[in-house]
Amino acid sequence: MRDLQTVFKSKYGNKYAIQLLSIFVFILLWHVFVVVAREGILSIPIFRLSDIPTPSETGFALINSLFTEQHGPVISHGLIDHMIASLTRVVEGFILAFIVGVPIGLVIGYSRVAENVLSPVIEITRQIPPMAWIPIALFVFIYGRVIFIVFIGVVFPLILNTSSGVKSVDLKLIESAQTMGANKPQILTKVIIPASLPSILTGSRIGLGVGWMCIVAAEMLADIPVGLGYHVWNMAYIGRYAEMVATMCVIGLIGYLMNGAILITDGRLLKWR
Repeated sequence: MRDLQTVFKSKYGNKYAIQLLSIFVFILLWHVFVVVAREGILSIPIFRLSDIPTPSETGFALINSLFTEQHGPVISHGLIDHMIASLTRVVEGFILAFIVGVPIGLVIGYSRVAENVLSPVIEITRQIPPMAWIPIALFVFIYGRVIFIVFIGVVFPLILNTSSGVKSVDLKLIESAQTMGANKPQILTKVIIPASLPSILTGSRIGLGVGWMCIVAAEMLADIPVGLGYHVWNMAYIGRYAEMVATMCVIGLIGYLMNGAILITDGRLLKWR
């Protein structure tokens, strides 16, 4: 079996090289399709491929829009400002959801009474799409409207995965701790939480992805002047499509990096698995 794994690795190479090759092929196909469409060689009635910026046009637009510029009283925020604003809101919403969601998930998973009391409300509430909360957030909150939308997107995956992790803890571990004289707080902190940590991290990963999508949509609809969602919408509105696509690429890259950060954290915290 080990020889087979060695052959497999030597045949397909390093996974990072494969991933880079995949991105290169995607960019190449993107360029080819747009150029062919502009030359009139390829025409698809339902698509306007010729209007899509090429990768090079998108790259130049990205570089030229990174920094904030001021023309008299008018300030044109750069992509860096928009990234910082969106990331700050996502981090704040994620932290708030983690503080609320993990304890609720632990209680639901640990107590049948708490599950019977809280689960109906949670199950009904989580069916409401995060974007449907935007009108309420605009009406109720003076500050932190978008952060609340991120919170809604993150908190339910955390609750569900945490409670599932608690329920899946091996009863033999709990019984062994009780036999050694551990009380309920010790069982919770020394057995249940460590055993549930993989599920908590999975909920964090899923929730962070949902929260990132929520922040972009919420910034579009809430008309906040600084943020990646607002910037995409604004660039589309004024017809600067290269800047629009560049911002979309930045959004996707940041989401990819955040997912990777959670996976790295997962690998380092859970080496024992």
